[in-house]
Amino acid sequence: MTGRDLALSIRQPWPELILQGRKTVELRTWDADHRGPFWLHAGLAADVELDRAYGVEDPPRGAFVGRVSLVDILPLDSGRWERWRDRHLDRGPYRPGLFAWILSSPERLRAPVPARGQLKLFGIDDAAAQALRNSIDRSAAA
Repeated sequence: MTGRDLALSIRQPWPELILQGRKTVELRTWDADHRGPFWLHAGLAADVELDRAYGVEDPPRGAFVGRVSLVDILPLDSGRWERWRDRHLDRGPYRPGLFAWILSSPERLRAPVPARGQLKLFGIDDAAAQALRNSIDRSAAA
Protein backbone atom coordinates (compact mmCIF):
# COMPACT_ATOMS: atom_id res chain seq x y z
CA MET A 1 0.00 0.00 0.00
CA THR A 2 3.00 2.31 -0.05
CA GLY A 3 2.99 5.30 -2.35
CA ARG A 4 -0.76 5.89 -2.18
CA ASP A 5 -2.68 8.02 0.27
CA LEU A 6 -4.63 5.84 2.68
CA ALA A 7 -7.96 6.37 4.39
CA LEU A 8 -9.96 4.78 7.19
CA SER A 9 -13.74 4.81 7.57
CA ILE A 10 -14.86 5.38 11.13
CA ARG A 11 -18.40 5.72 12.46
CA GLN A 12 -19.38 9.09 13.92
CA PRO A 13 -18.98 10.59 16.47
CA TRP A 14 -15.41 9.21 16.56
CA PRO A 15 -14.03 11.11 13.52
CA GLU A 16 -15.42 14.36 14.90
CA LEU A 17 -13.88 13.68 18.32
CA ILE A 18 -10.53 12.87 16.66
CA LEU A 19 -10.63 16.16 14.73
CA GLN A 20 -11.44 18.03 17.96
CA GLY A 21 -8.39 16.43 19.62
CA ARG A 22 -10.59 14.82 22.27
CA LYS A 23 -9.95 11.26 20.99
CA THR A 24 -6.28 10.40 20.46
CA VAL A 25 -6.58 6.60 20.47
CA GLU A 26 -8.68 4.75 17.91
CA LEU A 27 -9.67 1.19 18.84
CA ARG A 28 -9.32 -1.54 16.21
CA THR A 29 -9.32 -5.33 16.25
CA TRP A 30 -6.35 -5.43 13.86
CA ASP A 31 -2.79 -4.17 13.51
CA ALA A 32 -1.33 -2.50 10.41
CA ASP A 33 2.13 -1.82 9.02
CA HIS A 34 1.27 1.78 8.11
CA ARG A 35 2.55 4.70 10.17
CA GLY A 36 2.01 8.30 9.14
CA PRO A 37 -0.93 10.31 7.82
CA PHE A 38 -4.24 8.87 6.67
CA TRP A 39 -7.55 10.43 5.68
CA LEU A 40 -10.53 10.23 8.02
CA HIS A 41 -13.72 9.09 6.37
CA ALA A 42 -16.94 9.37 8.40
CA GLY A 43 -19.07 6.31 7.71
CA LEU A 44 -22.77 6.43 6.87
CA ALA A 45 -24.00 4.54 9.95
CA ALA A 46 -25.67 6.78 12.53
CA ASP A 47 -25.96 6.37 16.29
CA VAL A 48 -27.70 9.57 17.38
CA GLU A 49 -27.60 8.55 21.05
CA LEU A 50 -23.81 8.11 20.88
CA ASP A 51 -23.46 11.47 19.10
CA ARG A 52 -25.54 13.09 21.84
CA ALA A 53 -23.59 11.35 24.63
CA TYR A 54 -20.38 13.01 23.38
CA GLY A 55 -21.95 16.38 22.58
CA VAL A 56 -21.64 15.98 18.82
CA GLU A 57 -24.55 17.45 16.90
CA ASP A 58 -25.40 16.35 13.35
CA PRO A 59 -21.88 15.33 12.26
CA PRO A 60 -21.15 14.70 8.57
CA ARG A 61 -21.58 11.13 7.36
CA GLY A 62 -20.51 9.37 4.19
CA ALA A 63 -17.67 11.81 3.55
CA PHE A 64 -14.01 12.53 4.07
CA VAL A 65 -13.71 14.97 6.97
CA GLY A 66 -10.00 15.33 7.69
CA ARG A 67 -6.58 13.81 8.09
CA VAL A 68 -4.69 12.48 11.11
CA SER A 69 -1.29 10.90 11.67
CA LEU A 70 -0.90 7.35 12.96
CA VAL A 71 2.04 7.40 15.37
CA ASP A 72 1.97 3.81 16.61
CA ILE A 73 -0.22 0.76 17.17
CA LEU A 74 -0.06 -1.05 20.51
CA PRO A 75 -1.97 -4.06 21.86
CA LEU A 76 -4.35 -3.22 24.68
CA ASP A 77 -4.48 -5.02 28.01
CA SER A 78 -6.92 -4.24 30.81
CA GLY A 79 -4.48 -1.86 32.54
CA ARG A 80 -3.76 0.17 29.44
CA TRP A 81 -7.51 0.18 28.63
CA GLU A 82 -8.28 1.87 31.94
CA ARG A 83 -5.28 4.24 31.89
CA TRP A 84 -6.15 5.39 28.39
CA ARG A 85 -9.93 5.56 28.77
CA ASP A 86 -9.85 9.37 28.48
CA ARG A 87 -7.92 8.97 25.20
CA HIS A 88 -10.05 6.26 23.52
CA LEU A 89 -13.37 7.39 25.08
CA ASP A 90 -15.00 3.95 25.02
CA ARG A 91 -17.28 3.79 28.04
CA GLY A 92 -17.64 0.01 27.96
CA PRO A 93 -15.60 -2.69 29.67
CA TYR A 94 -12.23 -3.94 28.44
CA ARG A 95 -12.42 -6.44 25.57
CA PRO A 96 -9.39 -8.63 24.76
CA GLY A 97 -7.91 -8.51 21.27
CA LEU A 98 -8.03 -4.75 20.69
CA PHE A 99 -5.26 -2.51 19.41
CA ALA A 100 -4.72 1.14 20.29
CA TRP A 101 -4.00 3.26 17.23
CA ILE A 102 -2.14 6.28 18.63
CA LEU A 103 -3.16 9.40 16.69
CA SER A 104 -1.76 12.92 16.44
CA SER A 105 -1.93 16.09 14.36
CA PRO A 106 -5.61 16.10 13.30
CA GLU A 107 -6.47 18.39 10.39
CA ARG A 108 -10.04 19.20 9.38
CA LEU A 109 -11.21 19.70 5.81
CA ARG A 110 -12.86 23.06 5.06
CA ALA A 111 -15.98 21.09 4.10
CA PRO A 112 -16.81 17.35 4.07
CA VAL A 113 -16.11 15.64 0.74
CA PRO A 114 -18.82 13.05 0.01
CA ALA A 115 -17.43 9.60 -0.81
CA ARG A 116 -18.01 5.93 -0.16
CA GLY A 117 -15.99 4.31 2.58
CA GLN A 118 -14.38 0.89 2.65
CA LEU A 119 -13.23 -1.64 5.20
CA LYS A 120 -9.73 -1.52 6.72
CA LEU A 121 -7.17 1.02 5.50
CA PHE A 122 -7.88 1.71 1.85
CA GLY A 123 -6.00 3.53 -0.87
CA ILE A 124 -7.42 6.52 -2.68
CA ASP A 125 -6.43 7.65 -6.16
CA ASP A 126 -3.99 10.49 -6.70
CA ALA A 127 -6.59 12.98 -8.00
CA ALA A 128 -8.85 12.45 -4.96
CA ALA A 129 -5.86 12.69 -2.61
CA GLN A 130 -4.76 15.98 -4.18
CA ALA A 131 -8.28 17.40 -3.90
CA LEU A 132 -8.35 16.43 -0.20
CA ARG A 133 -4.91 17.99 0.42
CA ASN A 134 -6.16 21.19 -1.19
CA SER A 135 -9.21 21.13 1.12
CA ILE A 136 -7.33 21.11 4.45
CA ASP A 137 -8.53 24.00 6.60
CA ARG A 138 -5.23 25.75 7.37
CA SER A 139 -7.01 28.33 9.55
CA ALA A 140 -7.91 25.60 12.06
CA ALA A 141 -4.30 24.45 12.56
CA ALA A 142 -3.11 24.68 16.15
